[in-house]
Amino acid sequence: MHTRHMIDKPECRACKQENPLQSIAEDALYSLFNPYYRESGKFDLSEFVRKYLKDDFIPMRDFTRNVGFYSSYWMRNFEKLRDLKKQAWQELRKMIEKGEISREDISMSQLVEIFFEEIVEELEKMGYVESYEGRFHKKTVRYKAIAEKIIGDKILSIALENLEKRRPGDEMTEKEGTSIFISEKIVDFDENIHTFDNVDIIETFITSALKKKADFEEVVARQSKHAEKCSYVMLIDVSDSMRGKKIIGAIEAGIALKRAIKRRGSGELEIVAFNHKASRVKGAEILNLEPRGRTDIGLALKMAREILSEKSGTRIVFLISDGEPTASYNPNLTPWLCALKEARLLRNINARLHIAMFGNEKRFVDLCKSMAKLCGKSSVFHFSDPLNLKKYVLHKF
Repeated sequence: MHTRHMIDKPECRACKQENPLQSIAEDALYSLFNPYYRESGKFDLSEFVRKYLKDDFIPMRDFTRNVGFYSSYWMRNFEKLRDLKKQAWQELRKMIEKGEISREDISMSQLVEIFFEEIVEELEKMGYVESYEGRFHKKTVRYKAIAEKIIGDKILSIALENLEKRRPGDEMTEKEGTSIFISEKIVDFDENIHTFDNVDIIETFITSALKKKADFEEVVARQSKHAEKCSYVMLIDVSDSMRGKKIIGAIEAGIALKRAIKRRGSGELEIVAFNHKASRVKGAEILNLEPRGRTDIGLALKMAREILSEKSGTRIVFLISDGEPTASYNPNLTPWLCALKEARLLRNINARLHIAMFGNEKRFVDLCKSMAKLCGKSSVFHFSDPLNLKKYVLHKF
C-alpha cells in the first residue's frame, strides 16, 4: 500500500494582505446603513478633499448621497470631479494602511458621506454588500446576511451605553425555578438547585441566632425566579410614511431584539414586515426593507396571532408603526375597527401587546391606547426620536 504525502500549498501574498480598511469596515458599514448617526473626528476629511479639488472645488454637500439638487456646472464636470475625488480616496487609503490615520481620527459618518461610492465598493469586496444601484441622490444598497450580525452588534453597543442594570422582563414569572434573577422568598439552601450567589448571609445569621445555633447548619437562600419560555413576534410597519429615520429605527429595534434573544439563548422571534400586505422577514432581508404602500395594522396583528397560537410559553407582540391604519384586509370593517378587533382577539391566546409609536397624532395615540386596553397586559411607548429608543413615554394597561 502506498502512502501519499500531502504538502500544503503556501498562502499567496495577496491572500495574506489584509484590506487596509478592515479595521474600520464594521463601523463604516453601520454608518452606511444609518446615515443619521453622527460622530466627530480629529481629521477633517472635507479639508483633505478640498486640497485635491483646488480651483474646481464645489460645496462638499454635492458629494453626499442626500443632495437634492445638482447644478449644471456640477453635471458638466461630473467625470472630472469624480476622478479628483478618487485620487483623494487612494491617498487616504495609503495613509490608513501606513497607520498615519487611525480609527479614532476619522468620523465614520463623514467618511461615508464624502466617499460614499468608494466605501460601498470596498464593503462589496469584503462581502458585506451584495449590490449597489442608483445615481445621484437616490441610491440603494443591498446588504448580505453577514452585515446583519455586524450592524446588530453595533446597535446593541450603542443602545447599552449608559443604560441601567438589566432588570427582569416579560419572560420572568413568579414561579420558582432556576435563573439569574432572585426573588424575595427565603428557602432552605439546596446545593442541587442553588448556587452560592443565592445564599443570603444576613438571613442565615438571623435564623441561626434565633435558633441559638452558632454553627450555621441551617443556611438559607433567596429562591430564584423561573425563566419562562418566550415567543416574540415583531411587526414592523413598512408603509410609505415610514421613510427616513423611522424605518431605520424600526429595523434597528428588530435587529437589536433578535441579537439580544440569541445572546441569551432563550426564546424565539419572528419578524413580520407589513403595509397593506404582511410577510415574514427571513435572514438579512430586514436590512433591505423599503417603505411603500398603505398601512393595515389589523392584518399585521392577525398574522401575529396566527404565528403565536402555535407557540407555547409567554406570547409577546411588538408593534412598530408611525400612524393610524389606512387599509383593512376585512372588507366589512374600517381600518380602525379591523385593528381594534384583532387587538381584542390577542387576548384569546393570552398574548401581550407592546406598541412602539413613532408618531404622536391624537387619533393615532387614541387608537394605540384602545388596542392596548382591548388586549390587556399591554404597554404603549411613544418615541419622539425613532433613532433613540432609550428615551420614551410609557403607558401601561
